[in-house]
Amino acid sequence: MLTSHRAVARSSRHGRRPRSWTRNSALCLGAAALTMSLTGTSEGLAAPTHAAGNVVIGASGDADGLQRSVGKPLAHHLYGKLSGNTHIAPFVNIETTVKWGQVAAGTQDANIKRWARALKGRNIMVSFSHEPMSKNNSKYGTAATFIAAWKHVVNVFNASGSTSVRWVWNVTSDSFRIARSSPKYGAKWYPGDAYVDYVAGEAYNKAGCGQPNLSFASKIKEIFAFANQHHKKFVAAEFASNAFPGRAAWINATHAYIRAHRSQFAGAFYYNVKAGVCHWHLSKPAEFAAIRSMVTDPAL
Repeated sequence: MLTSHRAVARSSRHGRRPRSWTRNSALCLGAAALTMSLTGTSEGLAAPTHAAGNVVIGASGDADGLQRSVGKPLAHHLYGKLSGNTHIAPFVNIETTVKWGQVAAGTQDANIKRWARALKGRNIMVSFSHEPMSKNNSKYGTAATFIAAWKHVVNVFNASGSTSVRWVWNVTSDSFRIARSSPKYGAKWYPGDAYVDYVAGEAYNKAGCGQPNLSFASKIKEIFAFANQHHKKFVAAEFASNAFPGRAAWINATHAYIRAHRSQFAGAFYYNVKAGVCHWHLSKPAEFAAIRSMVTDPAL
């Protein structure tokens, strides 16, 4: 079960619990959600829900292409702008387009409420301004202004009656491998247990792309420990390996780790993109079979 102390932040939530999210209903949402997201509409999709024990397996980037190759539905992880079209999927990242201080001050409340209306009643995973401590996001502010913005977004959702989403604090795994004195250190960006349901990070194996072959477990070790310390389930928001002879085995090992720790995971999404220096996009039958094994694993 989800361990959360968000009663303070969710004072408007009532006692009724959402329906269970079966694996098929969660994954079948993916293709429909992507089609919907291109139009910017949020109508015509049943509100997805999920059981606390289920681990959602999906993909971002070329999720449709991977889904065709795997032959099974994949949950989609989508990214949208706070000021742009609303998206609905099992996992949605809402990205800011203004400084976090402006969000905290209420200048974006109309946009936040628009997203809240679109996601109301939907038991899906939602994150705001993912990987805030990364270099690309430094222009938006500091840890303090990020935390203030995060809390404001959650509070506006709650005040709008949109209390069914699961808030995913999606940060970089690397931020927990640096000095604690650094302003980029992950824990300094944590909004607090009352405002977070799940903790998320990434795991990229760059074997053959500037690094040795490193396991999924080693890539998430520190941030996974932080999630457990705070009694939060973990989401592998992005996991992938560079193309090398052992990539299918790496995915299978990832599957085995998630399976062994399934009570501590809420989701895992393969980063199936073609761009970038490393080659994350899956291409071989053994790799597709490895993802298929994750999707169809009844233990997850």
